[in-house]
Amino acid sequence: MRKFTKALAVTLSAAMLLPNIALAEYLWAKTAVEYCVENKILSGMENGDLALGDNLTREQMAKIMVDAFGLTASEDFAFSDIYTDRWSYVYIQAFRKYMKKSSTDFNPEEKVTREEFAASLVLASGLKDSNLRNPDILEFNFDDYKKVDSDYKKLLSIAVERGYYKGSEQLLRPKDLLTRAEACSLMYRVLGSAKGLVQLDLGVRASSTPIVGESQISVEDAKAWAEKCGAAQIFIDIADTYWKYGELTGIRPEILYAQAAKETGFGKYGGAVLPEQNNWAGIKTKNATGDLTEDHETFETPDDGVRGHFNHICAYIGLEPIGEPHGRYYSVKSIAWAGSVRMLEELGGKWCPDLYYGYNILHNFMEKM
Repeated sequence: MRKFTKALAVTLSAAMLLPNIALAEYLWAKTAVEYCVENKILSGMENGDLALGDNLTREQMAKIMVDAFGLTASEDFAFSDIYTDRWSYVYIQAFRKYMKKSSTDFNPEEKVTREEFAASLVLASGLKDSNLRNPDILEFNFDDYKKVDSDYKKLLSIAVERGYYKGSEQLLRPKDLLTRAEACSLMYRVLGSAKGLVQLDLGVRASSTPIVGESQISVEDAKAWAEKCGAAQIFIDIADTYWKYGELTGIRPEILYAQAAKETGFGKYGGAVLPEQNNWAGIKTKNATGDLTEDHETFETPDDGVRGHFNHICAYIGLEPIGEPHGRYYSVKSIAWAGSVRMLEELGGKWCPDLYYGYNILHNFMEKM
C-alpha cells in the first residue's frame, strides 16, 4: 500500500512532476490540482506521484480537510483501530467532528464515496444541516436522488445548492468512489470561490449590489418595513443611526440595516449575542475561537455598535474607519482580500462561510424592505 509522506511538500513549481499522460488525462482538474498542491492541501506519495486516479481513502480525506481548513482537535477521542503512531492520527483526531457518520472504528483505508466527501466538505467549510435552503433540490435535479444516504441528504443538498457538487447527466452517483483528482476539484470550488478565483452557481439570479453609494431607501420606509416584520422597538429606533453613519461613510445604510435584521432577528436576538452587547452584526472579538457570548464583541452603546458595524464593513471595502475601531477590524485588515470587496454578494465566503450570505440579505431582507 502507498502512504503519504508528511515531510514531502510539493509546491506549484513541482507541477512538472505530473507525468505528461497525467496532465492530458486530468486536464479538467489541472487548475484545481495545482491550487491544492501550491497550498499544500494535496501531497504526493512516497515516490512523488500525486496518484490523481486513485480512490481517496478516509485517512487521506482527513488530511486534505485538515490542511485545507486548518481544523484542530477539540478533545481527545480514541478510535479502536487508530493508534498514536499512525501517520494520520493527528489528522483523524482533528477531522473526527466533521464526519456526519462516526463509530468506534474509523476504517482509515476504506475508500470514500462522493456523498461522504461532499457532506464532510460542507461541515468543514462552516455550514451545517440548518443552512439548507431548498430541501427538494436533489429530487428536482437528479434521477438517482433516492440512492443518497438519508444521513447525507441535507448536507449533499447544501453542497449542490452552493455549487460545491454538480453531478452530471442528471445523476449524482452518490455511492461512486471519489478519486484524488475529483477531491481537488471539489476543494477548489469551495476554497477558490472564497478568494474570487471561481464563480460558483448558487442557484440564484446573478446580481451585483454595490455597498457604497446613495441610499435607495428612506429611513422612514426602512422603519415601516421593520415594524411590519414585527421588529423589536430597539431595532426600529436604531434605523436613524444607520442612516446617520451612511451619510458619514458613503456606505448604503439599507444594506447594513438589512444585515442587522438578519444577524439579530430584527433586534430580538435570541442567540449567543445578547441585546446589551449592542452588537448589531454578530461581530466576533479579535481572538475569538468559538461561537459563545464571550466570543462576540461588546459595544458601549447602541450607537457605538452601529459605528462598529460600519467600521467592520470598512475593513472589507477599503474605507477609513470612523473613530477607533474594534479589535476584529484589524483581524479583517490582515487578510489578503481586505479592502477589495465591492458588492453585497461578495460577502458570502468572507463575512461568513455561507456563499449565499449576501444573496440572502438581498432577497430575503432588502428587496422586501
